[in-house]
Amino acid sequence: MGHSLFLEHHKELLREATVIAEEMTSDFYKLTPNCWRRARYDILTLEGLEQDEISSHALALVAKYRGCHRDRVLKSAVFDFYRICLQDHNILKALDSCPDLSLLPLLLYIITHELVHVVRFSRFQALFEAPEEQKNEEERQVHLLTQKILKPLKSPELPRVMRYYEENRQGGWQYAHL
Repeated sequence: MGHSLFLEHHKELLREATVIAEEMTSDFYKLTPNCWRRARYDILTLEGLEQDEISSHALALVAKYRGCHRDRVLKSAVFDFYRICLQDHNILKALDSCPDLSLLPLLLYIITHELVHVVRFSRFQALFEAPEEQKNEEERQVHLLTQKILKPLKSPELPRVMRYYEENRQGGWQYAHL
């Protein structure tokens, strides 16, 4: 394989995984479209990332930005905006090193996991700017929630992804100002 950016067929699987992940997460949290508007986020692949959103080890990370509508000056017009930054190079490397993993279930897990972070941050159930030990505990919590959310899918491949994640737990989030 050897490439480090997602190609078109990878992106098609990503779109599929995103639709399922958003639906499963919405169902689990009973989110209305209104809730998603409060938890503004975007999902980007490696080619769309800024230098400081690229990780040498994580499969994905969440970056948080402050947004404000162009013509608004009120403090109340400021909102949090999250970017789920997929690390194509690390995801493809993981697939290369683990022949029993396949891309769709891996992406489904990653997107769901990061969406759980976004929901928890936007509802103040977890602090984005948390100390390291709290971040580790948050990762553990989010992993358990992700398993619960994806359980109804009964995919034979998801348990392999869960095992891979438990053995290689490296994710993260970072704070950025925009």
